[in-house]
Order: sequence, then structure tokens, then C-alpha cells
Amino acid sequence: MKIFFFTLSILINTAIVFAQQDTLFYSVVNKGRITGGQKVWHTGANEFHYNYHFNDRGRGDSTQTTVITNAQGLIISLQSTGVDYYKNPFTENFSIAGDSAVWIINGEKKSALFNNQLYASGGAPATIELLVAWASGRQGKQVAILPDGFMHTEAPLLKTISLNGKTIQLQLFKLYFDPNPVPLYVWLTSDNHFFAMVNSWTSNIMKGYETLPDSLLTLQEMAGQEYYEKEISNYSTVLAPHVLLTHVNIFQSADATVLKDRTVEIRLGKIVNIRKSVATETATGATTINCNGKFLMPGLWDMHGHYQKDQGPMYLAGGVTHIRDMGNDNILLTYKKQIAENKLLGPDISYLSGFIDKEDPFQGPTGKIVSSLEEGLKAIDYYNRQGYQQIKLYSAIKPEWVAPLAARAHQLGMRVCGHIPAFMTATQAINKGYDEVTHMNFLFLNFMGDTIDTRTPARFRLVGDNGGKLDLQSKPVQDLVMLMKKKNTSLDATLNVWEGMFNEFRGDTSHFLKPIISWLPKEWLQDLAIKSPFGSNEQKPAYSAAFQNMLKFQKILFDKGILLVAGTDGGEANALHHELELYVAAGIPANQVLKIATYNAALDCNLQKKYGQVIVGAAADFILIDGDPVKNISDIRRIEWVVKNNRMFQPKQLLQSQGWKYYY
Repeated sequence: MKIFFFTLSILINTAIVFAQQDTLFYSVVNKGRITGGQKVWHTGANEFHYNYHFNDRGRGDSTQTTVITNAQGLIISLQSTGVDYYKNPFTENFSIAGDSAVWIINGEKKSALFNNQLYASGGAPATIELLVAWASGRQGKQVAILPDGFMHTEAPLLKTISLNGKTIQLQLFKLYFDPNPVPLYVWLTSDNHFFAMVNSWTSNIMKGYETLPDSLLTLQEMAGQEYYEKEISNYSTVLAPHVLLTHVNIFQSADATVLKDRTVEIRLGKIVNIRKSVATETATGATTINCNGKFLMPGLWDMHGHYQKDQGPMYLAGGVTHIRDMGNDNILLTYKKQIAENKLLGPDISYLSGFIDKEDPFQGPTGKIVSSLEEGLKAIDYYNRQGYQQIKLYSAIKPEWVAPLAARAHQLGMRVCGHIPAFMTATQAINKGYDEVTHMNFLFLNFMGDTIDTRTPARFRLVGDNGGKLDLQSKPVQDLVMLMKKKNTSLDATLNVWEGMFNEFRGDTSHFLKPIISWLPKEWLQDLAIKSPFGSNEQKPAYSAAFQNMLKFQKILFDKGILLVAGTDGGEANALHHELELYVAAGIPANQVLKIATYNAALDCNLQKKYGQVIVGAAADFILIDGDPVKNISDIRRIEWVVKNNRMFQPKQLLQSQGWKYYY
């Protein structure tokens, strides 16, 4: 999964040209602000050059790439140098040697028998037009790509776009990278030059057209509508009006206990009765499902999502029935409504966080970007009118703004969470109104003073370098924990993120993938090794120590009664499952971890009477597990079926739709 998203994130920030022409320029646009660009030119008919850079909160690629194709347009040579997303040195080289294709990324060499496969670059973001050109010449046919797999495309959709009284003819191509059924959208001009790639956060578009991404995104949404409408009918069934689940063991999430051998009666999507099972049990007109002693528990919550509509199958396949979105574009409100009405497949978007940051070179990538406290207050009012329940403040917010922003949110009945702003500590933010801290690193930064510019990747590096040295038994640490207890401040730790940064290095396979390697699409299996880690091998001792201290801190917070919730910040259900495994690795009992992932989440969102529990009066919103995650937390992956919104989903079927296998 990380490999796919890494490649996709690079492609989304791509702009190139495939024919002899003058130098072209492109802009990287985020929230109407230019955050980078690309220059494209060529020397000779088949030699192309690209300078590319973008800034994402102090991160972002900066590369210089040269590509050579043969006369047919097939890439035969590629050299790219620069820095990767985390500003680490990056090199990529591809060439043909005899009958072999050879590629070397950051010193790691791979090769394969060359049979005119198209090289899909992971380090040179300017190659997407070459893929379009090669695939469009073979419409409807699979095109072999390197390192592995196939892609195909269809005839483009032709669109006429108007801007400032002028019209431009564009082609919208859908690129399918098998087995993923969701296409990558690429816009070309009528004469087949790259024009744009857009999404709701960051877009790459021809210079002079920086105001067009929203319009192009709307057209992309319309182009994919039919697929998503069919998806929910193809991969779910309507729950019968009257259902009996017999001989099931029920996880009681509020007290983290298990009721043995029970019958759950459901009418019209609500639990109406729970009783001890008898040997044979039926009811007139009811659909009876004998669960044979399997484990029934509430659907899981990802309390740190940034939801995209193509994530639905992977979330539901992993038993996630609820998302707390922690910052997104306005289109999220459309997705939320469509999911609630069973017009879009996905977990319910049950809690909305209105993202606010200050206009700044390091500003956040979504939500409301404000230039004054007054604008921040108006943003809170806007989110309240739109039905958001929570405000998420980000890193560039001025510390003196926090108290009045929090006060306005609280007056409106909204919670306040987020990053701790630069030049501020967690202690200060909690005292000024934070109800929840987002990410464990900000608790560690609390003990490094209020002079740190955490708008930048310093908020990662400083913790990696020094977090392992923090004395968790010291009075300052205990004072922070007691403050969180006194103020009822919860924590969304996202430990899976920190393991990826601080405990995975070059050549490793991501820990959250290891338990499910046998499930992965075969196209992924050739190249799972991490090539561009956050930390170097020299930093490994310090970084690993920092991560181990994070696990210990999580256990201290649990022992002191701090409300913990489980979120991923990327990676969907597979990352959430591993997040829960990390809590157990920290020393938290598995039954309490299940409570964190269900009841605590609903409680944090004040929805515990409706969701997060298998109790009479609650919605039929649960998962059946072939195993016992109280005894073995990893059994959380062995989900037989999922029920939500009066529909039943089969994880194996959902995974198959994405080209994945399953445990059975």
C-alpha cells in the first residue's frame, strides 16, 4: 500500500511534455496558492528535461530529471537527482543493458528481463505524459510496466473549458494501474501535451490556469460517478428487516468484557434484544444466522482520517465503520451525505473537524487558511453552520490566537484539537482550551520549550533525535499527564505514523504490511523494501529509542486514565489494525485496546449511545470476527462480515475488488 500511495502522490504532482516544443512551465497549487512548479524542455526529438519542486510545510520533492525515449516513445533511459519528500538525497537511474532493464533507486539495484515494458518512475515526477502516450496508443489493451504489473487506458473524454473569456480544448484520460479499479486522472491539451493533474488538496497545472483545479476536479467527479454508484450495489447486500444472530460472543466495549453465547435480535437496523442463546432459535419471519461462537464487536473507528472516496472498500474490508475526519476539502460534505444515503461505499464520516491554519509559507494543505484572528473566528462560525463538531488548529496558528479561537468553538458547543502551534507547548495549549492533542510527538515537544518552529519538519527531527532521552518518570512529564487528566484532555497518538518515521529504515518492509504480505496484489511483492526512509541508518539508534519511549508514554497515559483514541493519519484499516497492535506492544491489555478503538472513539465524539457498543437501542453497526482479538489482538483482521447502515459487507469480496487476497 505504501508503495502505491508513494507513486500516486508523486504522479499527482506531475507535469511533462512529450513533443518537440518550447519550454513549458507549470504551477503546483494548493488552496489557490502556488507552492511549487515545474519547468519542461527538450534537447533533441527524444530527450526530455524536467526541473520540479514543491513545498508542503517545509517538505517536498526537488528533482532534476532527464528522460530518453526510443523513436516509438518508450523510455529507454532515465536519470533523476535531488531530494525526496523529506529532503533526503534522492537518485534514480534506469537503463537498458542487453536484454535486461536495470533501475537503481538510492543505491538499491533491481533488474528484469526487458520486453518493451514501460518504466513507471517513482522518483521523476515528469513521466506521466509518457505513460499516457504509450497507453493511449494501445487503448483497451494492457501495457506491461516496470517494476511489475500492467496499466491500460480508454478513449479520453473531451472537454471544453472557459477561462477569462477564452476557451481551451482538453482531454481527460483515465489511467488504470491494475489491479486497482479506480483510475488516475490526467488532463492533456488537444495536441497531447500535459495540462494538469488535480485533486482536492494539491494540483499541478499549466502556468496561467491556476484558478481551474476546482472546475477540473468537478468534471473528474462526474466522470467517476457511475463507477461509485455501482460499487455499493455490487459489494453489499441489504440487511433483512428482522435478523437473529445466534450463538455469538459479544464484546461489551464500555467495560471491555465479553458476553458468551448470546443471541442478538435486530429489527430495521436497530438492536432490539440481546439474550442468552438456546440450542435452536428461530423467529417467524426472521433471518437467522448461527455465528457458531464467533466474536461480535462494534465497528472500528479511525479517529484520524483524511477521507478520500476511493478508500471505502479498504476501510470496510477491515471492519472500520466510522471515520473522524481531521481536515479536508468541502467535497467531504458530499461524500458524507452519499455514504449516509448508501449511494457511496464507505465508513460513515461520523465526526467532522474543521481545519484552520494561518496563511504562511508553511501553512497546512487543506481547510480554511486565515490571515487574522477575526478570519479565524469567522472560520469557526462557518464550520459550525456546516455541521462540524470540532475545530482542528494547525501549526502556523499564532499562540495568542488559541484562547479566543477555543473560546468561540466552546461557545458553539464544538471541541478543539490539533497540532500544537509553533512557539507554544502542549501545556500552554491545553490551558488555553485544547480538548485533545493530535499526534504523540507534540507531547514530547512539550519538554523542549516554546521556542521551536514546529511549522517545519523540526517537529519530527527533534523528537527523533531527543525523544529517547526523555525521562518519563520525571516531574515535568508527570505534571503534563496530571494536567491532561484534570482537563479531560484526550490523545490521538497515531503511533503507526511514528513507527514509520522512527523505526523503519532503508531496506525494511513497513511493519503494518508484514502481517498481510500474503494478501497483497502480486504487483506489489517485487519491491516492498523502503527506499526513501525518514531517518538514516546513522540516526537509527536515536530514532528507535524515541519510538520505544513513545510506546512507554502511551502506557503511562493509559494507566493514568487519559482518554486514548486510535487514529491512523493514512493507511486505512490495515494501518488501524497495526495501530492497535502497537498499543498492545506498549503494554495495554488487548480488551482495553478494543475499547479504545470502539467505545472510547464514540465517547470522544459523544456518540456512544448510538455507536461504539453492541447494546439494545444502538444501531446494528458491528463486525463478526473468526477469532478472539481479546486473546490475540491480531485476530482483528479476521473479519467475516461487516454490518452498517442496514447493509452487510463481505471483506473477502471487497478485497478481491481491489486485487487483494484474504485470510480464507
